[in-house]
Amino acid sequence: MFLKTAFIYRAFLLCLLALTCLQVNAMDKASHAVADSISHKPRIDKNMRLALQQFVSQYASHPKNAVQHIHIARVKTDTGETALYGYWKEDQSILIVHFFAHPSEETGLSWLHHKARIDLKTDVVATEEEMSGSNYLVTRAWADHIVNTCVQQGQLLLLKRKPARK
Repeated sequence: MFLKTAFIYRAFLLCLLALTCLQVNAMDKASHAVADSISHKPRIDKNMRLALQQFVSQYASHPKNAVQHIHIARVKTDTGETALYGYWKEDQSILIVHFFAHPSEETGLSWLHHKARIDLKTDVVATEEEMSGSNYLVTRAWADHIVNTCVQQGQLLLLKRKPARK
């Protein structure tokens, strides 16, 4: 009888040990998942890719066969918030990527072109004073930070301009 009780007790302890190891492993995986979600490289889902493809097809100024390079990253801003930005190399612009969550009609593309795109040639000023209350101008330091983070730590999305469907 004593041997049977000792055997059951050992089996119980081994089960507890195994369960504890599984919980520690699960917690370790959860902490990695949190670290991955804070990563600069975002996941580009099918809808976002399709929306960006539509946008590039509509607004790319280079020939149809030219590959368009968009570097997308999660960027921590001065305020401490994290936002999703893209640097479109050929267009020399910054895209506010969270607006590209879903494919859009042509009118939506026009809205995105004006509201979710920062033209690095015309929408960037040297200092905050030069912004003078503007809600679309950005400073050179801010733009450089976004572009550098996107290029150095972001995910590269390669797209080709596609002809419009009839």
